[in-house]
Amino acid sequence: MLPPSASEEVVNFEVPIGSSSRAIAKRLVEQKLIRSEYAFRIIVRHRGTGKRLRAGIYALRRNMALWHLVDEFEKGQVTLVSLTVPEGLTTSAIAQLWETTGFGTATAFQTATESPRLLKAHGLEGKTVEGYLFPNTYKFAKGTTAEKAVEMMLNEFKQRWVETFDKEAQNLGLTQHEIVTLASVIEKEAQSKPERPRIASVFHNRLKQKWRLQADPTVLYALGNPKRLLTRADLSVDSPYNTYKHKGLPPGPIANPGIDSIIAALRPETTDYFYFVAIGEGKHHFSKTLSEHNRMIRKIRRASRER
Repeated sequence: MLPPSASEEVVNFEVPIGSSSRAIAKRLVEQKLIRSEYAFRIIVRHRGTGKRLRAGIYALRRNMALWHLVDEFEKGQVTLVSLTVPEGLTTSAIAQLWETTGFGTATAFQTATESPRLLKAHGLEGKTVEGYLFPNTYKFAKGTTAEKAVEMMLNEFKQRWVETFDKEAQNLGLTQHEIVTLASVIEKEAQSKPERPRIASVFHNRLKQKWRLQADPTVLYALGNPKRLLTRADLSVDSPYNTYKHKGLPPGPIANPGIDSIIAALRPETTDYFYFVAIGEGKHHFSKTLSEHNRMIRKIRRASRER
């Protein structure tokens, strides 16, 4: 008989997708969780649950009765693994996160974000779910498919987009898609929560005047988000996402915004600002006129040279 300390030991036991009862029984014996493959398979056959043994990672004790083990596999009460999706990531970056965290391949996740079924089910425009993968910490069972994970993130967005948001968007003369698109630009520009509504006001003011947004993050998105600063030549890239060349909003979101940026897009500050520039420490200087804006840019450059 095992000593109490050993019998109470918890073992993480994985049941891969598509595992047969024979394969599960063999691995249970190998990990010394059961003594007899045959006994396990007899119980499974008797209960007719061979095809209901769910994939995932289970926390099992070494002293569990055989019937209790089968119960656990049938109930599917698996150990969940967390995946934290920060605000402002693109679907491509989330796909890489999915892979590096060990859930599956980035390619499979990227394919899921372009699923016609999911796009239709959630009434989304465009060819991808970009913008609607709500940033949050999710808990997935091992073996969760990329499409299921994407669906969970889309459902989270649906829950966070409350009914009043539709009315607020309508009052601004914008659709949900346009609000999410604007929120994604705000998300990429803002580094502090208090500035989001003010940055939103700049973009709303420009949209009302039918000015170009001239938002650097949209150009970076058009270029595939290179890890470098923009050059003057980059601002001429031929893309509908280049807001230096095209008026109005880009065709769709450039990232997946969090709730603060969505609310900022819906409830901008009332200002006369048309320009802003980063001044360090996550803050921006806001200007009403181009001359004031240019003076601040010159001041920042002088300070940079003097360091």
